[in-house]
Amino acid sequence: MDGRGTTPRSGAEMKFQGIVLFLAGMTLLTGCASYDYDASRANLSYSGQRRVAVATWDQREYVVSGDKDPDFVGLQRTKMGIPFNVTTTSQQPLATEMTNSLILSLAGAGFTAAPVTLTPQATEGSAVFALLHDKPARALLLKVNEWKSDTLMKPTVYYDLTLNVYDGVGRKLGSKTVKGDEDLEGRVFNPSGKAKKTVPEAFRLKIEQLLNSPEIVTALK
Repeated sequence: MDGRGTTPRSGAEMKFQGIVLFLAGMTLLTGCASYDYDASRANLSYSGQRRVAVATWDQREYVVSGDKDPDFVGLQRTKMGIPFNVTTTSQQPLATEMTNSLILSLAGAGFTAAPVTLTPQATEGSAVFALLHDKPARALLLKVNEWKSDTLMKPTVYYDLTLNVYDGVGRKLGSKTVKGDEDLEGRVFNPSGKAKKTVPEAFRLKIEQLLNSPEIVTALK
């Protein structure tokens, strides 16, 4: 016992306590690692009244192969750089949340937009066929070749998005691609909390860029 009447902890006990605290921290980190995309509404520079069918086609290689689940959106790293998966907050596929974002954006500009669900195993032909099932005036297909974030202190977003517009018989009227990587604003304290806001906002800006591109505007009108 020490002078305070307590028994000093052994090295093994201290090591065990450290492991418990580390695992508790990892559980807290992974439990909070989720982002919300479906409330991301882009501001359109135009309006319309057409009926539009909307789908997102997730072609991320690691999702198509089954290495990652469809709700995977990126990585959150501990201070030591250990990565953990980040998912959608709803636990729905990222494609579903991206479609919801597109519909919200189009509806805000006066379009009547309806969602169509696709699997990663779909082809472009089968995707367009599904989009045209209810005979819309236009069909909007977002092809996601890449979308993920990687966060230590500040997020880096990797993206490769192509937006295609088809008419009522399946002819492609316009297409626009944005591709690259961007470092977003971060912070040292609670970087995951910051990324939870900045990463979905980065997606909103990319969707806004695609929807307002001349190629897409002309095709939707």
